Amino acid sequence: MTKKFKTLSTTLLLSGVFLTSVQADPAPASGAQAPTFKINGYTIVTAAMANQQRTDNGKGGSDPFMAVGPSDLYFTIVGKSSNSLEYKYRINFETYSGSSSYVARNYIEFNGNFGTIQAGNLKGPEDAMPESGMNLVGGAGGIDGTLGSVYNNSAGVIDGVYFAGYTNKTTKFVFYSPTVMGFQLGFAYTPNTSHMGKEGRNNAANSIAPGVGTSSAIYPDKANSPYGTRNIVLGLSYTGSADLWSWDMAVVGVTEQSHLVYTGSQGQIPVNNARSYQLTAAVGYDKWRVAAGWIDNGKSRIVKNNNSKTGPGAYLADTYLGNAGKAWNAGASYTVGAYQFAAAYHRTDRKTDATNSATSDILVTTVDLSALQGLKFFGEVDFVKTRTNNNAVTVQQNYLNTAKKDQKAVGNNSATVFLVGSKVSF
Repeated sequence: MTKKFKTLSTTLLLSGVFLTSVQADPAPASGAQAPTFKINGYTIVTAAMANQQRTDNGKGGSDPFMAVGPSDLYFTIVGKSSNSLEYKYRINFETYSGSSSYVARNYIEFNGNFGTIQAGNLKGPEDAMPESGMNLVGGAGGIDGTLGSVYNNSAGVIDGVYFAGYTNKTTKFVFYSPTVMGFQLGFAYTPNTSHMGKEGRNNAANSIAPGVGTSSAIYPDKANSPYGTRNIVLGLSYTGSADLWSWDMAVVGVTEQSHLVYTGSQGQIPVNNARSYQLTAAVGYDKWRVAAGWIDNGKSRIVKNNNSKTGPGAYLADTYLGNAGKAWNAGASYTVGAYQFAAAYHRTDRKTDATNSATSDILVTTVDLSALQGLKFFGEVDFVKTRTNNNAVTVQQNYLNTAKKDQKAVGNNSATVFLVGSKVSF
């Protein structure tokens, strides 16, 4: 823990004591409520083992893998005016073992009859509104969790639930309308998806700050992370319930002006602007819940033409003739007592050039046990199969050779991955 983090934590704790003592006094007759202070957080520890065809590149094999995931602390201050306007300030410190702590979320929020307004560093409607099959699984987070640390992904295959133009926790303005007859509108505007906090304006290159809305996606060199300016997210959801039934549906679209600067080069490389969308639906009955989702990224953030035969981008070959991929999933969960059982299937397809594709098929099964308040144990088994083509492997290997990395590009692969872990939260 850094000195600055200790100082800020102490300041917030002392503020909490002061605010709590103020709140202990009788509320004013007007109905206004003085701000109150709350701290909550969590940490996750996991262990995994993969039985896979490809055990090179330092992943997989019979040796177990242990990891301490992100450990989060949330500090929240909430107050209310006499006309029931609720105002909130929230800051989130995210830490990883072996690296520095950083501020992942830092925003203000206003709630009232007009809906909800948020401004600062936080996630937007593309994260909050959809509920697909992957949202139902617990365990170590499914395909977006520990799996990527032990599985050798095939060249050209999309990692995780990739949604082009996703803004993550970059600086933005967010609005959620009141819910009317089950419908709610979500809107977010992000000036620059690579901008965090007090960073100066720079539309010439992407930021290296964690949590920004950039993604290497299909690019072998993970430092080549396209980003967007004037990013707009628009979402519409519908929720309802009757007796033991409940349902949620959402459609979310993203549009932006996309940019890319190759590592070690000067000037921007022309890329297709992000134009992506996703559809999700979930239905619950008593202790059961099923959900499904569809993502279409089109050619979002893909290089526009074959301008990369020489220089830092030479290893991209004919990537510009491909696309950013599509994905769909379906899942179900069942809760009985302290246990939750869930399973989900996830499929991705991406054209790596004009004629070839790279795909993944992943089945995730999980069981979660809420042993005590704030204490959860979980187990997960993943069945993974990824398929690619010789051209995509060549593109990946050309990059590894250029970067002088002692690794092999991965062709077709499959695995069974076992994970166990525990989550402590308060």
